[in-house]
Amino acid sequence: MPKTIGHALEWHAHFTPNKLAVVEANASSAAPVAILNYREFWTRVCSLANGMVSMGMNPGDRIAILMVNSARYVEVYHAIALIGCAVVPLNFRFVAAEIEYVVNHSKSKALFLDAAFEPVVRGLQGRLPSLGANFIATDAPAPGCVGYEELLARSPATPPNVDVDRDECYFQGYTAGTTGFPKGCVNLHGGFVDFFKRVALYYGIGADGVELVPAPLFHEAPTLFSMLQIFRGGTLVVTRETQPAAILKLIENFRITWSFMVPTMWDSIVNSEEVRGADVGSMRLLVSAGAPLLTHTKNGLLEYFPGASLNEFYGGTEVGIVTNLRGEDQRRKVRSVGTPIPGFTVKLVNEDGKDVAQGEVGEIYVRGPILIREYFMNPEATASARHGEWFSLGDMGRFDEEGYLYIVDRKKDMIITGGENVYPAEIEAILYQHPAVAMTAVVGIPDPKWGEIIYAAVVLKKGKSVSDDALAAHCAQHLARFKVPKKFAFVDQLPTSSFGKILRREVRRPFWEGQGAAV
Repeated sequence: MPKTIGHALEWHAHFTPNKLAVVEANASSAAPVAILNYREFWTRVCSLANGMVSMGMNPGDRIAILMVNSARYVEVYHAIALIGCAVVPLNFRFVAAEIEYVVNHSKSKALFLDAAFEPVVRGLQGRLPSLGANFIATDAPAPGCVGYEELLARSPATPPNVDVDRDECYFQGYTAGTTGFPKGCVNLHGGFVDFFKRVALYYGIGADGVELVPAPLFHEAPTLFSMLQIFRGGTLVVTRETQPAAILKLIENFRITWSFMVPTMWDSIVNSEEVRGADVGSMRLLVSAGAPLLTHTKNGLLEYFPGASLNEFYGGTEVGIVTNLRGEDQRRKVRSVGTPIPGFTVKLVNEDGKDVAQGEVGEIYVRGPILIREYFMNPEATASARHGEWFSLGDMGRFDEEGYLYIVDRKKDMIITGGENVYPAEIEAILYQHPAVAMTAVVGIPDPKWGEIIYAAVVLKKGKSVSDDALAAHCAQHLARFKVPKKFAFVDQLPTSSFGKILRREVRRPFWEGQGAAV
């Protein structure tokens, strides 16, 4: 079996050179934007890898990416793997301050960027010192940037002479932080390969698979699944389309066999009129994660994709996929996240670190082969989450009598809205910068479309006034749009502990009563 991502790609390029590897397609285009077989894909990846080496990239260096979904995005991921460097994907919804923080914290040595993001990056000129002059413009010429195709054209298409250390970082995704600062998750080259082997077997993904990738590739789950399909020698159809009609058209046109999407995306498909007339008979596997699927969404998927197995998994950037609820359990284990996948163990513990009895709620601890080594340059957060071979994501859960796991609450107040992880402290820190705000508590409240929406309870300073729109605009100046509260409430006081600490859980409680779970 291949020991690195590059070994697998090279094998497919040699033995199945004419097999379709990567397609970039948009439903509005008559023909694919890009179409590459394995020989062509391997050639371009090698050229890009050598081009990065010529720019001074060395094993262990971090390389940031600010792009929307495209065939080039997939090439960048594989080229970085080929030279033993680490990917630092940037959420394309980030505002300038968020981009600045992640690039500087990761000490990234290069940045791939689409033309659409060139103005915001130009505005950070002089504030991203680790990048030097290593800016690569992917889809259009940009001042001060190396052209992507130019870099390929001047670089040899032979495999780079680089030894890849499986125990070094490959994917450094950033999660929202409890203190307001994102944390860099150090995922290893070897961990990714181990994931591919286990999950391919578990989900039955092979060379005959045709995967549609509409979820943003800056997230780890779409990245893992897309690279898994290439690792297995199948076909990847990458798109930036998100509208249901467009996705359904791509499923028809390319005879898609499987896809990963977050619940809001699946929900939009189920609620679209087009789904009733679409030919989706090629679909064999549906994968969802990021939040629980709503019951009507789940029922709709089971109805409209009768030949496909619907799977929901629980995991995170720190641990990959931990548990999975299979298709045959969807109607008998409502709201469960399933059982651990092969190689993983889950236990529930109380405040004293003791295992809880079956049926009781405890903090979820995970042990498995794909845990992050550490939070980059954050030993305190690492020590808090890692306990020997066990890792905690801060969620609370319970096991039923058959060993199926249910998530019932979040210990660390994290909000998941539309598949995006958000921590209240980050938003509260921005709200406190507004001159009218005396106190605030940000929580997630239930929403039928997004799973949760962000709600901010605000106590104003004496004699001050401000509108909802003004506070939203203030937040939007400093935060990505998905982090801006959708609802504000102006209150006289907030619940506090005997030490004066604001109790977010008490703010959340009225909204979640009768829901059966607090997530």
